[in-house]
Amino acid sequence: MISLSRSTRRLLLALFATVMLVPVLQAGETPSDDPAAQAETYSKQAADLRASADKHAKIAKMHRAGTGPSKMSHESIAQHCERLAQSLRAAAEESDAIAAAYRSLAEKQ
Repeated sequence: MISLSRSTRRLLLALFATVMLVPVLQAGETPSDDPAAQAETYSKQAADLRASADKHAKIAKMHRAGTGPSKMSHESIAQHCERLAQSLRAAAEESDAIAAAYRSLAEKQ
């Protein structure tokens, strides 16, 4: 487990909150009362988070290989991207769990 400072944790939580609200705000919609629609929203969000995690993992791999200017701090950038990818994957898992809960609620209705 990576130890993060309080300010870093707060920043990451704010980032995740923003990421979770962006699909709703972009669509210009208010959250649906329909559990099946909510489940779909959270499933899509999980997929988007995973795609972003994969992108950051790829960037980390490139920096581990030393791609880019030699004056660049490849190690610190690689570590940053790896931490971000890990956090994004954790957020995706949470979105999947919320989607599963909404699916279960939709099945009961």
